[in-house]
Amino acid sequence: MKKLLLLVPLFALLLQGCGVTMTRYEPSFENVQQLKQTPPLQSISNAQVKADAGKGSLTVRANPISSPSGSITQHIQDAITEELGRAGLLNPQAQRHLDVLVVKNELTAGMGTGTGQLAARFTLLKGNEVVYDATKDVSRQWDSSFFGAIAIPNAANAYNPMVRDLLKTLYSDPQFIQALK
Repeated sequence: MKKLLLLVPLFALLLQGCGVTMTRYEPSFENVQQLKQTPPLQSISNAQVKADAGKGSLTVRANPISSPSGSITQHIQDAITEELGRAGLLNPQAQRHLDVLVVKNELTAGMGTGTGQLAARFTLLKGNEVVYDATKDVSRQWDSSFFGAIAIPNAANAYNPMVRDLLKTLYSDPQFIQALK
């Protein structure tokens, strides 16, 4: 009986796993090209990302998912900054700035399928005037596992593709492009 009781914590560890740091976001060539193909667009001075209460962090099976940027909001901000910079649309002197509010930020790792949802409200301002305001959201599914040591890293690896898809929906919105003209 004592041997059986010793296996319980080991089994719990296998199911749970441990905290994971996701990979750094690599700018999407497709997203950058989307922005470059519709010139001339006006530059943005900066992007500022914040999160609704409770939406600025990620946990999967009670394990924290962290970003190499330090926080999830900084991770998204770095992604936007990198892509806008590569498209030639960042200028600290520009009149426009982008405010982003993360309103949904979830990852789950089920026994067979993992799911994620990411949504943000994008507000583009020219000075103090709002020229664009919309909420974009994406969801994703991936293969998961019963074992936390597999499921949790799979969930963390699914986050960057969700960020890429979220930004793609923004850059593909004709109203956003029009607001940059």
